[in-house]
Amino acid sequence: MIDLHMHSLYSDGMYSPDDLMAKVAEKKLKAVALTDHDSILGCLEFAKAGEKHKVLTIHGSELSANYPKVSMEIVALDIPEKNLSAFAEFQKAMKAERVRVTEERLKLLDGLGMHIDRNEVFFDKDGNLRNQVGKPHIVQALLKHGYINNWDEGFSKYMNKGCPAYVSKNEPLFKDVISFVLDNGAVPVLAHPVHTKKVGNDLFELIKELKSCGLMGIEVFHSDHNKELKAEYLAMIKELKMISAGGSDFHGGAHPDVEIGCGKGDLKVPDVIFEVIKTREKTTDGYYSELAKYF
Repeated sequence: MIDLHMHSLYSDGMYSPDDLMAKVAEKKLKAVALTDHDSILGCLEFAKAGEKHKVLTIHGSELSANYPKVSMEIVALDIPEKNLSAFAEFQKAMKAERVRVTEERLKLLDGLGMHIDRNEVFFDKDGNLRNQVGKPHIVQALLKHGYINNWDEGFSKYMNKGCPAYVSKNEPLFKDVISFVLDNGAVPVLAHPVHTKKVGNDLFELIKELKSCGLMGIEVFHSDHNKELKAEYLAMIKELKMISAGGSDFHGGAHPDVEIGCGKGDLKVPDVIFEVIKTREKTTDGYYSELAKYF
């Protein structure tokens, strides 16, 4: 089994790439990818740890993308090492935008009587400036001060869209994100289609549009996808002759019900996904039949 979607402390995960790989090794996974939000800073450390534990790795990153009225992120997979610096440059503006959004969220929470010192969010427990800040770091501070009772309350009551501490981000246009990924030798796939809130034919038409811009596949396999959704998404990519990607979307404390490799308990991401991404081979009916075995 494999896991091509997980996060480290270089974005909003709770573990270093090295500690994350130790957990991967415990699960005896064949291949993995670190896909930090708008960051590639942990990729080389993760790959080095993979060599130590004899686990195959590819470089990845989950990129913010603006599509009108749709929640969308594009995962770049198998980024060539020589192009990591290009990704780092591309992501500078996204990092600055995350800082702006976090500052505004803290102001809104302060107005609600929930005061959090910015240093609690922007610096880790050892006093080091975080590479990137996001919602989990704010929720962690809210928990620490007793303003909320659990992680889910922090997101659902204050952080998510429509909530009192929600702030929208200015993100690069989806077409530009996909083009950038392709131009730099990586594989662009749509992250967790269920999060787009599009269903049925509306989702199919969205994926068709994204394919016309160069999207190569979608995450059929994800911790938030049940058996029925996986079957629906598989049918879509088979008709469009696209590839599947997938993984647990492991963060650590922010999503305590999600584990590396198995998601919420029943996730199985087949090896063939990794093999096709690495070789860039054309998909066949046999490819889709193999994927269906893992629902």
